[in-house]
Formats: sequence, C-alpha cells, structure tokens
Amino acid sequence: MILHIVNKSPADNTALQLCLRAMGPSDSLILIEDGVYTLALPASAHSLPSAQKLFALQEDCAARGLTPDSSKATTVNYTDFVELVTQHEKTLSWL
Repeated sequence: MILHIVNKSPADNTALQLCLRAMGPSDSLILIEDGVYTLALPASAHSLPSAQKLFALQEDCAARGLTPDSSKATTVNYTDFVELVTQHEKTLSWL
C-alpha cells in the first residue's frame, strides 16, 4: 500500500501520468502544491482514483483559489497528511 505524492501541475510535468500508470489498486494519491491544479481539469483529462483514494492538501488548494469538488477528492490538512503517511507502508514522491 503506497501513498503517491504529486506536487506538479499536469500542464507542466508528466509526474501525474507516470504516477497513475504505476498505482496499484490499494494505493492512494495525494495532490500537494501545484499538483492540486489537477482537480481543476475536466474529469475526462485523467483517469483519477476515486475520492476515497484521492486526497488534496487543503492549504494548497486555498492558496491557489481552488475549492475541490468533494466527489472528486477528499481535502486534508497537514495533520491528516501525516496520518495518511502513517497509514501506508511506503510513500513515493513524483517529481
């Protein structure tokens, strides 16, 4: 069970595409920093995991003026982020 971390916008980087290809069925994905821009894209742009496996850092969304749809992703704060890290066997940051 891996927590994948993406911090780059899919408009500027291929990290999200590579991450999605590598994700297993028990893995989760958290979008941080410019990675939260992924949630502003049309649903057809990427095959994202369900909201139960897709997280977005609330502070980064707010800093970028985004209000994620709760049906797309679960927003988390820094404390929740740490909890996600402890719940997964490994973390993998995509640069």
